[in-house]
Amino acid sequence: MPKIALALLAAVLIAPTAFAESDIPRSGSKYDWRTGNQYYWEKDRDGTTKVRGHNWTTGTQWNTTVEPDGSMRGEDNRGNTWRYDSATGDYWNSDGTMCWGRGSERTCNK
Repeated sequence: MPKIALALLAAVLIAPTAFAESDIPRSGSKYDWRTGNQYYWEKDRDGTTKVRGHNWTTGTQWNTTVEPDGSMRGEDNRGNTWRYDSATGDYWNSDGTMCWGRGSERTCNK
């Protein structure tokens, strides 16, 4: 009897986690009618999220990859590559823009 009770308790504790995991959307899309932007996103098993964007009015597009730690990289609507380090707050863009620090202490060269 104790083994059955223990197995039942384990099933009750583990099941919600298993079901909750499967209920989390792994991909989706969203349209923002105010801006004309359409966003498509997909989350990998490792927690990395890839976002692609498109503006139906201007025809521009961009993409972003968000790492589990919050660091990001991508390409803006002008074709410039960029990256952001969540640990330091540093930002770099191939158009020459660089930023260091956080909050009111943040400094940018442009």
